[in-house]
Amino acid sequence: MSELDSYIRRASETLRGGDGSAIDAIAREIVSAFNAEIPNLSHYRGARITGGDNRHTAADLRKLIGKLRVLRDGKDRELYGPYGLETVTNHIHLLERTAEDGIEGEDLRAVYETIDCIYVNRYGFYVDGLSGYGYREYELCPQQTELRIEKLKVIRDEEFRKLKIAEAQAASVSMVQNASASAEANVQVTVETTFEQIDKLPETTLSDDDKTLLKGMIGDLNTKDESKRDSKLSKLQSWLADKGTDVFIAAMPYIVQLIKSQLS
Repeated sequence: MSELDSYIRRASETLRGGDGSAIDAIAREIVSAFNAEIPNLSHYRGARITGGDNRHTAADLRKLIGKLRVLRDGKDRELYGPYGLETVTNHIHLLERTAEDGIEGEDLRAVYETIDCIYVNRYGFYVDGLSGYGYREYELCPQQTELRIEKLKVIRDEEFRKLKIAEAQAASVSMVQNASASAEANVQVTVETTFEQIDKLPETTLSDDDKTLLKGMIGDLNTKDESKRDSKLSKLQSWLADKGTDVFIAAMPYIVQLIKSQLS
């Protein structure tokens, strides 16, 4: 669960609990944590009466939860939308909202049935552990909701990885076919693009320190000394092997283009 998801979940549970002090505390925590990401978040309540009660109310917390959901949905739409994964992302959000809002009973059953019928036949593993499949009837509980969320995230991640690999392969072929007469200029554009791709990797995939280290190792490859370049390349490849598919995809198109330009 991401930090954003965690705050939404905690705030929703606090709201249902109804404790005024807890509501004020989590609201202040949200404003502090996300003020940089959500414009004017610290002023979301507007002007307050001087000398009045400055505590955040349940209505205030509902507004904050709404703003966090908009932020979360926007981030996911920006990341997954261009790859045709908006539908599964919307289903994840629907399940997350049912958990956050404490939806129960027949309303929860309707959500399960709507989503399950889409994924059951296409992804065989989806039914493993789900009530309603291999059981007499649906078990309507938070654990079953969380299980569905995690399964849909696995499906989304697998599809996203396949699409990113295909995209990287296409980009690599395109770079070879359309290499500029000016190798130096072409490499400069490519390294900037590569650094942008590295910076876009989530911190759960590659930490900020590792991003800096990776960009430094890539920059060191730009040398005409063949022996030094080979040594640095070997070191970089060994490092990449331990970092996973997404990091490899971000770095390899530039490495391929750099080697080609320096050998030409």
